[in-house]
Amino acid sequence: MSAFSFIYFMKAKRFSIYFSVFFFCFILVATSCSDVATENPAAKNTHFVSRKIYNAHMVMTDSVYTIIKLRAPLIEEYEYAPTPYTVFPKGIDMDFQEKGKTVPGHLRADYAKVIETEGWYEAKKNVIIINSDKDTLKTNHIFWNKKERKIYSHDTVKIYRADGVTTNISVHGIEATEDFKNFKLKKNAGTLPYTNELKK
Repeated sequence: MSAFSFIYFMKAKRFSIYFSVFFFCFILVATSCSDVATENPAAKNTHFVSRKIYNAHMVMTDSVYTIIKLRAPLIEEYEYAPTPYTVFPKGIDMDFQEKGKTVPGHLRADYAKVIETEGWYEAKKNVIIINSDKDTLKTNHIFWNKKERKIYSHDTVKIYRADGVTTNISVHGIEATEDFKNFKLKKNAGTLPYTNELKK
């Protein structure tokens, strides 16, 4: 082999090695980019509906209530979200029988969201709650902390007692026990039954 041929062979071989290394690196980078492109969106996209239930009629029990009857046109579950939750986008209608009570309570709202793992419930738009004593609470937005057995709202709240006379109105929300017998009203007003005991 001549010196010229030997030099040409070595250059060609070196070029082949460089090209092989470059091609390997290109494939490695392309594969890595492909993995990132396909994995990251999937990892972030966890807020999607995993199950839908239409025209739901459910009967449930738990440690607080003897029986809960729930009706909803549509239930959407987001079980793969970081904190799984359930929404009732077309409204909810529910009866709940508390232990030791003979008369069930009632809840109705145009929208609801439940985070069962945290015991946190939210109801919006035309919310009506009737307790076992037939007292009625009306508002447009309310939260229920199941673990603390308390309800909260920062919206206008109206409470109509079963006696037909007592009314409590809070313009800036309420914090109360879930049966709304003990409560704190913000900037409240109302009417109370009155008897003039001092004149007797």
